[in-house]
Amino acid sequence: MKRVFAVLVGVGVAVGGGAAAWAGTTGSGGPNRGTAKACLAQARQEAPDAEKPELREAVKACLSAAGIESRTPTPEQQAKRESVRNCRNMAKSANPDGDKAALRAAAGSCLQQAGVAPGRLRAKAEGARECLAEVRAKNPTADKKAVRGLVKECVAAR
Repeated sequence: MKRVFAVLVGVGVAVGGGAAAWAGTTGSGGPNRGTAKACLAQARQEAPDAEKPELREAVKACLSAAGIESRTPTPEQQAKRESVRNCRNMAKSANPDGDKAALRAAAGSCLQQAGVAPGRLRAKAEGARECLAEVRAKNPTADKKAVRGLVKECVAAR
């Protein structure tokens, strides 16, 4: 009986996955997701034993041939990333056996001097949570798409 049940569950998963693929749902990936999947399948077919970095480069080349380019960071974003990387490396060299909390504390002053405020993301996330709670309280019957738009407006207004 267990074997029959396992087979039925397996068939159900396979049929459900096939139905979703047949329906052509784009999901949250948008219209470029199908192109990316096709490029990945092509890269895997051409080089089945390739490692992830090699596959990544092949997919990037395929996507650029299809006219899909990845976003490049602005010079300010790149400078900020570099300063964060330098602060992290200095903290690691000062505390080679430190855990994440210790490394974060050690890098805090360096990040402040570099103009990168640690904890800024936490504040933004908390603001988004507050907006979500407000929107849900005001619009209890709204669907996810409407709630998402209202939360975006609330966050932008803050």
